[in-house]
Amino acid sequence: MSDSAPGAGEPLLSAGQARRCCYELTGHKPSPSTYWRWILGGRLTATRVGGRLFTTESAIRAMLAADEQRNRGSAGARGAAAAARLSAALKANARREATS
Repeated sequence: MSDSAPGAGEPLLSAGQARRCCYELTGHKPSPSTYWRWILGGRLTATRVGGRLFTTESAIRAMLAADEQRNRGSAGARGAAAAARLSAALKANARREATS
């Protein structure tokens, strides 16, 4: 959570508006607890105004882009590991067939 506004001059979004914005960008509307977890966990930049937390569309887009980048990296590592396992299994099968 930030003490400064997430986007200078950009309209602030309430929790409900931010969830609708996520839906418009991704097709998935996060639950209220997910939204709060994003803010309290530091993934989504927010500012407190009058005791309520607000964010901006650019902060949501930045969080989604960071998540996409992180997911691409982990999927790449998982894909490489899966390819290595498949290669090892194919070699083991070839050895078994050669000795049969």
